[in-house]
Amino acid sequence: MKMERFPLYRRELSGTVRRVIVPLAVVILLLLVGLIGAQIHRLGPGPKPAPPVATVPLPKALAQPNAFKPLTVEQAIEANKELPFAQRRDDAAQAFNLKVDGTDRARALECLAQAVYYEAASEGADGQRAVAQVVLNRLRHPGYPASVCGVVYQGSERVMLGCQFTFTCDGSLLRRPNLAMFAAARKIAIEALAGRVFAPVGHATNYHADYVLPYWAASLDKQVQIGRHIFYRLKGNLGAASAFGQRHAGREPAVVSQRTIILSAEALAQSDEVLASDLPGSVTDDRPPNPIIVADAVIREPLAADNRSGVLIIGEAAPGAPKKKVTPAKDCPPKDSSRILPTAPNELRSDAKDAC
Repeated sequence: MKMERFPLYRRELSGTVRRVIVPLAVVILLLLVGLIGAQIHRLGPGPKPAPPVATVPLPKALAQPNAFKPLTVEQAIEANKELPFAQRRDDAAQAFNLKVDGTDRARALECLAQAVYYEAASEGADGQRAVAQVVLNRLRHPGYPASVCGVVYQGSERVMLGCQFTFTCDGSLLRRPNLAMFAAARKIAIEALAGRVFAPVGHATNYHADYVLPYWAASLDKQVQIGRHIFYRLKGNLGAASAFGQRHAGREPAVVSQRTIILSAEALAQSDEVLASDLPGSVTDDRPPNPIIVADAVIREPLAADNRSGVLIIGEAAPGAPKKKVTPAKDCPPKDSSRILPTAPNELRSDAKDAC
């Protein structure tokens, strides 16, 4: 009787083992897969390949950013006032954090600081942050280069009409900058590359001084005016927040030596010392952009970097730089004056008092 029940008992035991072992093996396998996946995630996917070259077409008028309508300063100011602000809502751009180190980070910082200084040195902290935000907005848009230096120096090989930022081809870089003002510009560039957003300009990608009127102005949405600069946003889906998804290329191009700013080691060291100081006259950055004039208090002299004729910024001539002959004009200051005044319509020269 016992011998007959033993095979049945063994079959029951075998079935019980299968019911326990198989689920347990499945659980162990899932745990191993999870551990392997966590390890891969911790190590990261490795360096990302550079994004493809931008192919999004922009308005044709933007191909010549420095082609201005033949207007006097007064006519241009009035014409700009008559051009209405767009009633299209815009939000602040997303924060940009530069994820490169070493030479690439140094190049990006230098290029952005140059743009801030030469384009808006006399515009105050807000005007300078607005310029920095435009550079980063372009970097995030597939219609522009995917690097800071690529954006700043875009078109500089095409002389005046093709330069996206005038200072890159009008000779401004041959002048030694004011050390304190350049240090302030460099601090703003550092903050922008670390994720600081200047909300009032939103997703603006273009701007110009209010005393000139470029042909492209009517093809974009007039966004906001800060100081003497008027900022514009691309129309339609090109200017929508969803269009600004381009990633940084992961590297910064080297700038040709002739276009590199002339700064001595002493100047750079001094600018580093000033970086820790606060910039006065700043306003909060958490304001939503509105189509109004943010800073409309004092009408300043025309900005040197915006002039059509290649006028140079304030500073002392660099060693070996050719001296430019200046024809005295009626509005030269008295010989005993230290003020810097225009020597001709729409011009601001650091050596204005010497021209007389």
